[in-house]
Amino acid sequence: MLTKRFVYGLAILTVAISIAACLVHYNRWTETIRNVKEELVFPELAGKLESISKIKVSRSEKDDRGSFIIQPYDEIWGIKEKGGYQTRSGVIRETLIGLSQLVYQEAKTKDPNRHTKLQLSDIRKETSRATRLIIEDSQGTILVDALFGKRLQNLSGGTPSLYMRKTQSPQTWLAKGEIQIRGGTLNWLSIVLMSVQRERIKNILITTPSGSKLQMFYNKTFEKFEIRNLEKDREVKSNFQLLNVGVIPENLLLQDVRPAQLTPDPTLGGAQWETVDGLTIELSLAADKSNATRIWAFVNVKTDDNASEEVIKEAQEIEKKTKGWEFWLGKETIAKLQSTATSLTKVKQAD
Repeated sequence: MLTKRFVYGLAILTVAISIAACLVHYNRWTETIRNVKEELVFPELAGKLESISKIKVSRSEKDDRGSFIIQPYDEIWGIKEKGGYQTRSGVIRETLIGLSQLVYQEAKTKDPNRHTKLQLSDIRKETSRATRLIIEDSQGTILVDALFGKRLQNLSGGTPSLYMRKTQSPQTWLAKGEIQIRGGTLNWLSIVLMSVQRERIKNILITTPSGSKLQMFYNKTFEKFEIRNLEKDREVKSNFQLLNVGVIPENLLLQDVRPAQLTPDPTLGGAQWETVDGLTIELSLAADKSNATRIWAFVNVKTDDNASEEVIKEAQEIEKKTKGWEFWLGKETIAKLQSTATSLTKVKQAD
């Protein structure tokens, strides 16, 4: 049988344990507050954003994400190794603002032998997965020189964090901020060449190296692409396959880019898309003699006399991205451009 004295003693012990636990938690919390202040990692960067003239992205030679330099070209930012082709709209400012607002969250290891776990080892090591950013202003003054490693998401939906260290210091940090250190050049470049919705497409003409001509159009009534003048004894194998060929200009993405240096070769075929509102896009091809696996594409765009101001502006925007450049569109897109009425259809089954 429990006595009052026992019950009172148990209650006092429980309160004492709870108070002790709270004190331990409080001490740890206050120690964290003392050790980790909301201190900017790059305190001078915010006031010099408009003067920045170079971002150098460096990685290990074995890192397939590569190293490159981003710098201004007239009114746009571009990647030097890609001939100055433009980066995505806003990505540079987003990166710089993110760096300027980055704050120290927690000091981590100083031991170089433990840098690898945080993806912060010296990029001179072949196994390094760190990204080194060097940011300079117009006078050549280095504003940022740091290594960035593993990124951590905040599971509660708050601001994410990442591991970083100043290049000349072994001290690593967990830093907090809305900053994403992007990967290879495709993660920085403006890769969308055009976005022409299927409903606008009036005529498609795809010419293959054999001289075969595939003519298609978009049937708005049935909401699908169809082959024009298809022989009566043949039928489409797969509407999905036909769709994949038809929507090429709906989201045409580059996989690589360089200043135009080849001459279009008509014997390799090409493609042409005409829209109902007066836009015409022509795609011509050329083979790279130094790399036989790559067929480079050229884009030419024009409008007819009845095109609206909106369509004319759209054509101008496409031209800004494509004139004077040649593009590797990837094996899948090139394969679609080899489609013929024969490859997309089969002999119609008898009723």
